[in-house]
Amino acid sequence: MSIAEKHKFDFQTPPQVCKYMASLIPEGTKTILEPTPGIGNIVRELSAYEVTAPDNFFTMERQRFDCVVTNPPFSAKYAHGVPDNMLKDGMRLGYSILKECLKMSDNVIALMLWFTLSDSDVRLRSLKNWGMISVTALPRKTFQYARIQTVVIQMQRGWEAETIFKVYDLLEKDIQHNLFD
Repeated sequence: MSIAEKHKFDFQTPPQVCKYMASLIPEGTKTILEPTPGIGNIVRELSAYEVTAPDNFFTMERQRFDCVVTNPPFSAKYAHGVPDNMLKDGMRLGYSILKECLKMSDNVIALMLWFTLSDSDVRLRSLKNWGMISVTALPRKTFQYARIQTVVIQMQRGWEAETIFKVYDLLEKDIQHNLFD
């Protein structure tokens, strides 16, 4: 069993966070890409839309979508189907996937590591210039198996207004450790 298969369930988006991310989808959206669906928590929340959720994002044909909603694997260590040339990305894999998604839609909602924004002034300016509507800080307890700081970034190409900073209060009763419920 590969490391990716062994940890398949470790970093799935909690259902309450999926609902929150879906609430950010722009009005008029019909087609959505969920490039790395895992066990499908986000996809289940998007049942009102035409959703594309490929088995392997890296080999899918590139096309345009009204919106992208994603929680990409943050590390090549926990991903499957990663091309050899991207294995060197390591903990930047999620950002590499985000960059590809920015080419495929004018609206992107992504659950990312906090350091996607905080560890690079160049990256932060690039994302802000692309169009960052909001950044929502998630609590460290969002993922059962890791105490890692994550954020939901809501982006729209060309957004020039101020970026809103939010804090999502994930209450203990909202955390569902059984991902199959």
